[in-house]
Amino acid sequence: MTQEELRPAADPPTPRLSLDFSAFHQMHRPLYVREAERCLRCRADAEEAVDEAFVQLAREWSRILRAENPAAYAWRVMKNRVIDHARARGRRATLMDTAVFETVTLQGAEDAYEVIEQNLRLFHAISTLPERQRDVVRLRYCEGYSTADVAFHLGITEAGVRSLERYAKRRLREIYTRCAEEEAERS
Repeated sequence: MTQEELRPAADPPTPRLSLDFSAFHQMHRPLYVREAERCLRCRADAEEAVDEAFVQLAREWSRILRAENPAAYAWRVMKNRVIDHARARGRRATLMDTAVFETVTLQGAEDAYEVIEQNLRLFHAISTLPERQRDVVRLRYCEGYSTADVAFHLGITEAGVRSLERYAKRRLREIYTRCAEEEAERS
């Protein structure tokens, strides 16, 4: 045998991720995992779904960078992977978390059942919002993100976040007004 034949075979070259993709991954993955875990209710499933999303994003990264809004595209890919992951396991991804019930208002509330009933109404009202409005409301008010952070993660402008928030609040007021009128009619 020759020296050449004794030398171990070289490992196949590992594709190197671009620095911009690595930075994007590092900045967005924590929120994506929290979002997926909220929907899937399992950390391992959440991480798997998000990793699948990032594999897809990595494969398409050069094309995604040429898109008008890479962050918005990535958010949509992540949400679709979470839904696919839930379906593959015979479950349904939740659109809103029951963490709405774990509010500070419930602690020390005089009438906990009234607070739960109000939270159920709010939960239902938020779930009827268009998806973008629902994302903004949930990230701003349930998760506590700033307008700038929501804009960054959803890939929209801060003005876009404020606009979606304004429309969502208007819609929620309409829903609550209608519910109050219906309750008054029943009384």
